Amino acid sequence: MQSQEFNKDFHLKLNAEFERIDKFLEKFQRHFIREQLFIVNEYPIPHLKKVELKEELKQYANRIFNCADSVSDKDQNYSEIRLGLELEAMTRATEKYPVRFRKANLALKTHQKAKQLLIHFFPELIELSANGFRLLEKYCLLYNFEFFSSLEEQ
Repeated sequence: MQSQEFNKDFHLKLNAEFERIDKFLEKFQRHFIREQLFIVNEYPIPHLKKVELKEELKQYANRIFNCADSVSDKDQNYSEIRLGLELEAMTRATEKYPVRFRKANLALKTHQKAKQLLIHFFPELIELSANGFRLLEKYCLLYNFEFFSSLEEQ
């Protein structure tokens, strides 16, 4: 009997935590999409429909959201050597994208806004080590490049 009560209590707490995370993600997505649309609308993309743009921004938001936790975990649990290797790998991954992504005003502005929103929603990221913060930067850059790459494909 006690085991059933424990399982029920555990599942209720687990479900409550998942609901809390889902609500936080939804809030982040709404804020992210709204803020990024302000920027993207300054640079009209004629071939892209608003619905498609919002879906791409939602995917971008999800990637950015997930990388915050991932990078924080790596920063806390990886050795400096392993963190450095991850950073090198991410640098190589971002260098594979065209230079025009790095230089386009729209890409620069959306990238900057994504980082600002991450810090706003995850203020604990300020406590990352130097390599942890560089790794976060690389992940954000990669997801920015993926976002622009997907826009070009449509």
